[in-house]
Amino acid sequence: MVVGGGIAGMQASLDLADQGFKVFLVESQSAIGGHMAQLDKTFPTNDCAMCTISPKLVETGRHLNIEILTDTEVQAVEGQAGDFSVQLRRKPRYIDPLKCVGCGDCAEVCPIQLPDSFNEGLAPRRAAFRLYPQAIPAAYAIAKEGVSPCRDACPAGQRAQGYIALIREGRYADAMRVIREDNPFPGICGRICNHRCELACNRGLVDEPLNIHGLKRFVADWAMSEEREPIEPLPQTRSQNVAVIGAGPCGLTAARDLVTLGYGVTVFEALPVAGGMLRVGVPEYRLPGAIVDREVQDILDLGVDLRLNTHVDDLDQLFEQGYEAVLIAVGAHEGKKLPIPGADLPEVLVNTHFLRDVRLAELGPEHDTGVLRQRIEGQRVVVLGGGNVAIDCARTAVRLGAASVAMACLETRETMPAHAWEIEEAEEEGVRLYPARSFTRIRDEAGQVTGVECVDVVSMAFDAGGGLQLETEPGSEHILECDTVIFSIGQRAGLAFIPDEAGVGVTPQRTVAIDPDTFAASRAGVFAAGDAATGTSFVIEAVAAGHKVSGTIHQYLSGLPLQPRFAPDLPVVKMSAEQVDARVERGEISPTPRVPMPMVQAAERRAGFAEVERGYSETEARTEAARCLACGVCSECLSCSYVCQAEAINHDEVARTETIPVGAVILAPGFEPYHAELSEEYGFGRYPNVVTSLQFERLLSASGPTAGHVHRPSDGERPKRIAFLQCVGSRDQTHDYCSAVCCMYAAKEAIMAKEHEPDTDVHIFMMDMRSYSKGYEEYYRRAEQTYGVNYHRCRISGLRQEPDSNRLLVRWHDGVDDGDGSRPAVTEEPFDMVVLSVGMEISPSVRQLGRDLGVELDPYGFCATVRFDPLQTSRPGIFAVGPFREPKDIPETVVDASGAAAQAGAMLAAARGSLTREREFPPERDVTGEEPRVGVFVCNCGSNIGGFVDVPAVAESAGDLPHVTHTEPMLYACSQDSIERITERVKELDLNRVVVASCTPRTHEPLFRDSIRAAGLNPYLFEMANIRNQCSWVHSHDQAVATAKAEELVSMAAARAAQLEPLHTVPVSVEHSALVIGGGPAGMTTALTLAEQGFPVHLVEREEALGGNLRHVFYTADGTADPRAFLEASVRQVEQHPLIDVHLGTELVDTSGFVGNFNSSLSDGTELKHGVTVVATGGQEYRGDEYLYGTDSRVVTQQQFEAWLAEPPAAEDLPDSVTMIQCVGPAERYCGRICCSQALKNALRLLDLKPEAEVTIIYRDIRVYGLGERLYTEAVSYTHLTLPTMIIRCRSRWSPYH
Repeated sequence: MVVGGGIAGMQASLDLADQGFKVFLVESQSAIGGHMAQLDKTFPTNDCAMCTISPKLVETGRHLNIEILTDTEVQAVEGQAGDFSVQLRRKPRYIDPLKCVGCGDCAEVCPIQLPDSFNEGLAPRRAAFRLYPQAIPAAYAIAKEGVSPCRDACPAGQRAQGYIALIREGRYADAMRVIREDNPFPGICGRICNHRCELACNRGLVDEPLNIHGLKRFVADWAMSEEREPIEPLPQTRSQNVAVIGAGPCGLTAARDLVTLGYGVTVFEALPVAGGMLRVGVPEYRLPGAIVDREVQDILDLGVDLRLNTHVDDLDQLFEQGYEAVLIAVGAHEGKKLPIPGADLPEVLVNTHFLRDVRLAELGPEHDTGVLRQRIEGQRVVVLGGGNVAIDCARTAVRLGAASVAMACLETRETMPAHAWEIEEAEEEGVRLYPARSFTRIRDEAGQVTGVECVDVVSMAFDAGGGLQLETEPGSEHILECDTVIFSIGQRAGLAFIPDEAGVGVTPQRTVAIDPDTFAASRAGVFAAGDAATGTSFVIEAVAAGHKVSGTIHQYLSGLPLQPRFAPDLPVVKMSAEQVDARVERGEISPTPRVPMPMVQAAERRAGFAEVERGYSETEARTEAARCLACGVCSECLSCSYVCQAEAINHDEVARTETIPVGAVILAPGFEPYHAELSEEYGFGRYPNVVTSLQFERLLSASGPTAGHVHRPSDGERPKRIAFLQCVGSRDQTHDYCSAVCCMYAAKEAIMAKEHEPDTDVHIFMMDMRSYSKGYEEYYRRAEQTYGVNYHRCRISGLRQEPDSNRLLVRWHDGVDDGDGSRPAVTEEPFDMVVLSVGMEISPSVRQLGRDLGVELDPYGFCATVRFDPLQTSRPGIFAVGPFREPKDIPETVVDASGAAAQAGAMLAAARGSLTREREFPPERDVTGEEPRVGVFVCNCGSNIGGFVDVPAVAESAGDLPHVTHTEPMLYACSQDSIERITERVKELDLNRVVVASCTPRTHEPLFRDSIRAAGLNPYLFEMANIRNQCSWVHSHDQAVATAKAEELVSMAAARAAQLEPLHTVPVSVEHSALVIGGGPAGMTTALTLAEQGFPVHLVEREEALGGNLRHVFYTADGTADPRAFLEASVRQVEQHPLIDVHLGTELVDTSGFVGNFNSSLSDGTELKHGVTVVATGGQEYRGDEYLYGTDSRVVTQQQFEAWLAEPPAAEDLPDSVTMIQCVGPAERYCGRICCSQALKNALRLLDLKPEAEVTIIYRDIRVYGLGERLYTEAVSYTHLTLPTMIIRCRSRWSPYH
C-alpha cells in the first residue's frame, strides 16, 4: 500500500505494479497528483509540470495492478512486515467515480461557490468540482461537511440550505423544485410551520437565525404568481389500490408518494373541502385558503381520487371494495373541554369547532348559520389556553367584532407554548393576557355565561405518566367576566368510525395503536399516521409521517418485510461559538441583521382576515438568503442530481471503514505549504497583493485562474515590480530546517515572470542561495545574469502598504555603507506585488497518521528514518519517502519513491505476480487494403500551445488535407477523458490512422498508441506532431508564424500517417540478471536489493576493496551512528550473498546489446550476459593545486582532515585555528552538495576535541539544505567556546594567494 498520491506515491506505485505487485494507492483528496499538479514549470529545465506528470497520472489511473483509493485515509496498521492489516476510512465522495463521465454538468448547476483550493484561493469553484482539469480519477466530487443543522432539525428532512442557495442566485424555479422533493406544501409551511430549523440555525451564533420559513414562502408565492403549468396525471403502473382516510397534510403527502410509485389512491374526506386542519383549523389571516387549495390541487392533479363529504364508517367495506391497504390519517379535529361546572353552556365553545365553523362559513352562505357571529360579535370573549391554537381563536374573535378578547392559561407569560411573536401580535391587536391561572367553574345567570372563576397558579408540572401537578395560591380566587368562553386546551383525532370489532387497536389517549417503526396497526393492511397515531402535531411532522408511512405501505404491497428502510447516519454540521467567532475574525462572516418580514399594521389587521404577513420582496429574499453560512458546504439542492444523466450522484453516501491486507506500506503523504498568515509581519491575508509562492505559481500557470497572465489580486493590473521574500516558514525561530526548494522555485518563478513580461523588475531577498543540485547553480546564474533578476542578501522583517495604491513598501539593507563607513545604506522602495516563498511543513493530519501507525517523528512531524537505511521508518515494513522524510525537491522525491519500491519489492519478492492482471486489448483490426482515414487531434495544452498557436485554425486547416476525415481540438490531449475520447472517435468514425499534434513523443507517444490499441488499431498506425516544442516555444512571440509552422507540421504528420503500415512486436527473452558498476554504498545497496528480489548480480569494483568513498567517512555529525560498522556490515552482506558475484580490481571493458539482453566484457576476462546495467561509479574528492595544496602540508582537503580527526593526536597537538575555504575547483561551476555539511561536521568535531580552537569558514553560501540546517544552527550557536567560532561570507571569490 502506498499512502499519498503525489509524484512520489505515483512513482512508487508504478514501480511496484510493474514489478508484478498489486498496489493500493491511498489519497486523501478527490484526485491524485499532489502539489506537482499545481506547478506551472519545473526547474531547472522549465519543462511544463503538467506535461511531465500527466503521463504518470494517466498510466497510474490505467494500470490494472494499481487500485486508486481517493478520499481515503489510513487509520491504523496492525501486524508485522509482510503481513499488515490496514484499516481505511473511505470518506464519501457523493459522486460514483465508476459512473461519472466527467461532463461537468453538476458543476455548471451547483449554486455553492467556494475558494478553489487547487488555485490556492485565487478563484472560486463550485461545491461539485473536479480538482483540476487533468485529474485522475477524472470523475467529479462534491464538497460536503455533512447535513446542515436546519435539515437535521426538520422532521421531513427539508433541504433548506439547498433552496436558500438557489434563492441567493435568483433560481426560484429550481428552489421550488428542491422544496417539493421533501414537502408538497411549501406555501403552507412557509406560513405556519413551527420552523425548528431556525432554532438549529448556526447563524444564530452570529446574530439571528435565518428566516428559513419566510424564504420558503417567498419561493412558493413566486411560483403561484407565475402561470400555472398543467400537471399530467401519472399512470397507474401497479394493480393495487390504497384508501387514505383524511385529506390533511399526512394523508395527502402519503397519497402523493403512493401515486408517484404507481398505485391507485383514493382519499376520503368527511369535510366539504380538502386540507384537513390546514383548511379549517388555521385562520385565513395566517393561511389563506387559496394557498391550501392550490397545493392540494397540485397533488390531486397527479391522479389522486378525492372524495369529499364522504364519511368512512366501516373499514371492512373498504377492503371489500378492492383496496388492499388503508391509511388512517384523520386529523385532530376533536377539541377538549375541562370537566368543570358550566362547560356545557351554549356560549362555551371548543377551539376546533369554532375555527372550523369560521372557515367553512367562508365557503358560502350554505355553510354559515350566523349563530357563531352572534356569540362573538359585541361580546366579551375569554379563550382558555396558551398555545398557538388559542392565539388563533383569540385573534379570530377580534376580527369577528368581539367587544373584548382575553386569554387565560396555566402557564406563565414566559412559558406559554405559543410562539413569542404570535403572543406579541395578539397583544398588538388588543388581546389581554391572564397567565398563571387555573379554572374552577364557568359562572352563568339564567343559563347565560357571565364569567370564569379562576385561581392563581403558583407552580405546575407534568409527572412521568402525563398527569398534571398543580399548586395554586390560597385566597387568590377571582372572576374573569365574559359572555363567551372558548376552550383551547388541546385536541384529538376523531376515531368514532373504528368500532371495537374492526380489529384496529386504540390507545387510552384515543390514538390508533401502531408499531412506531412501521406505522402498521393491529389489523393487517391497516396503517395509521399523523395526528391519528401520535396525537396533535405540527404540519411538518404530519408531512414527515406521510412520507414514512407511504414507504411502509409500498413495502407491504410489494410483499417485503415491514422493516424500517435503512437510513444512513449522516453527520450534522453543528458549529461551536468558537468556530463561528474564528470565521468572523477571518472576515468570512459579517454580522448582518435579519431582514424583517413586512407586516400589516395592527389597526389594519383587526379590521378583517387579510393575511398579516406581506412576504419578502425579491430583493429582501435574496438579501436574507445571502446570510446563510452554508454550514454543510454542499447545500443538497439536488440540482446536480437532476442534470446527471449517468445517475452517479448519491447525497446519502456516508463514510465507511475497510480493512485491507498488505505486505508493506510506503508513506508518501507529502507536505503542506507554510501558512503565511502566521507570519503577520508580511500582511498575508490583509494586504491583497501579498501572495504565496504557490499562489504565484497558479498565476503563472496556463490552467490557472488568470490563464497564465500575472495580475495583481487587488485590481487585476499587471505588476511591474515584484519582490520575493525567501525563508518564510523556514530557517526561523519556529522552523530549524531549510525547506530545500524555495531558492530554486523563486528563481524559476522570477524567470517565468520575466519571460511573460520582460520589463518586469524582479527582486529576490534571501539569506543564502541554496542551488545545490544538478544544474541548479547554472540556473541561478542564468536568472541573475541573463534575465536580470536582482538578488539581495538580507531578510526582510516586515512590510507596509500604501493605502491609496495598495503598493507594498519593502525596506532592506544590502550590507554596503555610504562610503564613509559611518552607517549602512538602507533602501525602501515600493513594489506592486510581494511573493512569500513559503516553506514546507508536515500537516497535523499527517502527524496524526504517523502517530497512529507508530512510526517515529521528529518535533516538526518529519519521519525519523534509520540512519544508513534512510527509507526505513522505525517500524519494519513501513517506508517513508519524499518530503515526509525531510524537505526535498521533485527529483530526489522520485528517487526516494523508486528506492522504497525496490525495498518493498525485495521484502515481498515471493509474492510477485500472485495478484496481478494483464491488460487485454481487442483483436487488432486488419486495415490492409483500406483507404487511409486519418483522424487529427490538436492539443491546446492549456495555453502552453493554445496561448501561442491558433489551435482551432490548425485543426480546421487539417480538415482539408488528403485522407483526413476528422479533426478536433482538445484542451489536454493527454488527460484521461481525452484519451478515452480518441478511442471512441476511432471506433465511431472508423478511423485507421491517428495524428496527435501536441508535445514531444518522448513524453506521450506510448499513451496515445495505447489509446488506438484500445480501439483495435495497430499502435504503429499513429503519428505525432510536436507543435509545443517546435512552434509555441520557438515562436512564442509571433503567433502567426507559430500557427503556420504548426499547420505545416500537422500536414507532414498526416501525410506520413497515411503511409504507415502496421508493425508487430515479437517476444524476446530477457536475461534475469544485473550488472552493477561501482562497489561503493550505492552499488552495494543496489546489488543487495536486487539479490533480495531473487536476481543474480555481478558487482564490479575497480579498487581492490568494496566501500568507495564510504571508506573515507569515519563519523557522523551527530555521532549517533558508526559509518565504519555500516561499511563492514555492508561488505559482509555482499560477500556472503549467494546471488552476488563480486569482481574486485576489475573494470568494464566493453558492452553491447539492448534492454534485457546485454553482453559485457570485464578486465578480468569474464564475459557476462545481463538484462540491466546500473552505473554507480560515484565521485572523487577534488584535489587541485589551488590555495598552496600540495606544496604546504598545512593545506589539506576535508576528507584528509576528517581522517586525521578520526584518530586525533593529543589536544595540545591539535591546531589552535583552522580556516576552511569552500567552493574550490569544480565547485566554481556547480555545487558539490556535501561540502558545507562536511566542513561544519569537521569544525564541530575539532571544537569537541579542542573547545578553545578558532574556526573560520569562508564561503559564498552555506548550502546545508533540508534538515542539514540544524548542523549550521549548531555551529553558529556553539556556546561553550573560549573563543567564538567565526563563520564569515566573502562577497567575492577569495584569492588563492591571500
